[in-house]
Amino acid sequence: SAGTLVGHYRHRAHVDPFQLPGLQDISAWVDFSACADAARAAGFAVAGFTTQAQFILNSGVFDSRALAIGAGANRAAAEQARALATLVLPGEMGERFKLMLLSRGLGTPAGLPGRDFRSRL
Repeated sequence: SAGTLVGHYRHRAHVDPFQLPGLQDISAWVDFSACADAARAAGFAVAGFTTQAQFILNSGVFDSRALAIGAGANRAAAEQARALATLVLPGEMGERFKLMLLSRGLGTPAGLPGRDFRSRL
């Protein structure tokens, strides 16, 4: 009855979307199957569906961070690596957050980096 709106600040979740305006990310649970059905009914194609972890790990951002840490191993780089790990770990944000790519009239788009989970919709 309270909905599924959740605020995220410094990798911590809370339920007050007005707590830190402009400083936090706000998310909600989404029925991606219903979104895909509605998109198709509106003439869109589901060109990709994946997890945040798959998207980040296959976008190359982790490779550049790993190189920076290996080269310098300074404290700031290590903290950034831990933050990136939080974004991709299965028990953290990596599997909880999803991405859906919709297209219309573009032919066959390249899709999203990472494993495609459209079969789960």
